[in-house]
Amino acid sequence: MNKFYQTVEREVEDPLEGKVTGTIPPWIRGSLYRNGPGMYEVGYTKFNHLFDPMAMFQRFHVSDGKAYYQCRYLRSDTYKRNMAANRIVVTEVGTVAFPDPCKNIFQRFLSYFQPNDSPNDNTLVSFYPMKDELYASTESDTIHKVDPETLDSLGKVKLSKYVAVNMATAHPHWDIDGTLHNIGYSFAKGPKVCLIKFPPKDKPEDDFPHGKVVASLRPSSMFSINYFHSFAMTENYYIFVAQPVYINLLKALMGHLWGVPPNASVEWWPDIKAKFRIIRKSTGEEVCPDITYEADPFMVFHHCNAYEDNDHIVIDLCAHKSFEVFEHFNLKELQSDQSPENFRKIDNPEPRRYILPLNIDKNMALQSNLVKLMNTGASATLVNQSTVNCKYEKLASVGLEFPQIHYQKYNTKKYKYLYGVGWHKDGKHFNTLAKIDVQSKTYLEWAEDNAYPSEPVFVPDPNGTEEDDGVLMSAVNDTGFESGKQAFLLILNAKTMHELARVHFNIPRFPRDFHGLFRNA
Repeated sequence: MNKFYQTVEREVEDPLEGKVTGTIPPWIRGSLYRNGPGMYEVGYTKFNHLFDPMAMFQRFHVSDGKAYYQCRYLRSDTYKRNMAANRIVVTEVGTVAFPDPCKNIFQRFLSYFQPNDSPNDNTLVSFYPMKDELYASTESDTIHKVDPETLDSLGKVKLSKYVAVNMATAHPHWDIDGTLHNIGYSFAKGPKVCLIKFPPKDKPEDDFPHGKVVASLRPSSMFSINYFHSFAMTENYYIFVAQPVYINLLKALMGHLWGVPPNASVEWWPDIKAKFRIIRKSTGEEVCPDITYEADPFMVFHHCNAYEDNDHIVIDLCAHKSFEVFEHFNLKELQSDQSPENFRKIDNPEPRRYILPLNIDKNMALQSNLVKLMNTGASATLVNQSTVNCKYEKLASVGLEFPQIHYQKYNTKKYKYLYGVGWHKDGKHFNTLAKIDVQSKTYLEWAEDNAYPSEPVFVPDPNGTEEDDGVLMSAVNDTGFESGKQAFLLILNAKTMHELARVHFNIPRFPRDFHGLFRNA
């Protein structure tokens, strides 16, 4: 059985010092925070989907050439209710809670319109900052404020109290001044995709700031809406990729009534093109609303970066060719001994570049390429007076997911380097750490037999002058932990992808997490 996707029994509350091999650069002073699933069953009941287990937070604190480790379960209301009942009593993405024997079908129907009756605040996907504060998030309207030293929850925030949405993604963008941008759903007066913005939270003692809906985009149907996990943003625009992955709202409603998990209502419609919708951040107006920017069907979880270049929008993202990856998040499959082999059956997620021209001359000859940028293989062809067909350029000949950049300086700006977890369907290594030069389309990798790294987080050198001056930090599990091998924190030179240090904490494995961030001390 694959032990990576098994419950972590031991919490580490007090910082545990690790044994350093190599040298940690002395300028690194701060903490790497990681978020993901940690508890895969409660009593005799088991979670079915990778997005369901109880959240576990991790902290790797680095200072003066030393590193320390902590991990804690989030004491959410969901966690407390499950622990009190010693079984799963709150429905998750792919796991239906045991029904309350005191409720009949009509009472369960009414509870659909009273979401606080069974709140799910299991924020197990990511962390993001709001000025000096740290928040844990997932795909819901709830986030948890987290103590950066103890990893305790300092209270939860219901985003729907502060902006008119029913949920927001776990992947907001943030500006240097603390402004937060996100995308979510609203179901008031019909389903809508909403771009939202929160102003900076100036003081820790202030209440959570009230946000505003910048733009509302209605779907083509009242009964389905595009699924999304993240979105793209440039200096002046939001870009929403309306991928052919839909939430069937009727199925979602009936599933709630009849005990079918929410993920059963997510559908892949391969005959429908993906579409790009551009929203001006300053006004909320859609750019070129009479033009449809379309592309052949693909699925995207994570955007890499986006920026403006001479009246074009450049969007880099990790594309999946089909819905197949979503179907491999079943925990029975992930927990099997064949887990890596199962994932090798999936086509590599491709790091792609799409380019959207902003100024479109409808009088140009049909089939003309509207992209005027040099040194790119991406195109945007005028198909007819109202349609532009976008063809992508592959950024490198390596699969990539969990993309990261030098966010502080290069998010929404023209950039050169992209980092992530490398994906080789047919290669020796299932997981590597990859660095892509998006200009030359070349890449470097770090790899080690039996090593499975987490998403690499870029930490910039405060004295650096170039984009890749800094390190990558990744939490690495080793498949040989049952025979004595240990998990370790890996620190790479981001310029060369050579190892600078690894730190063992006398811990066999880390939780198989999703996302994180680094905060300077």
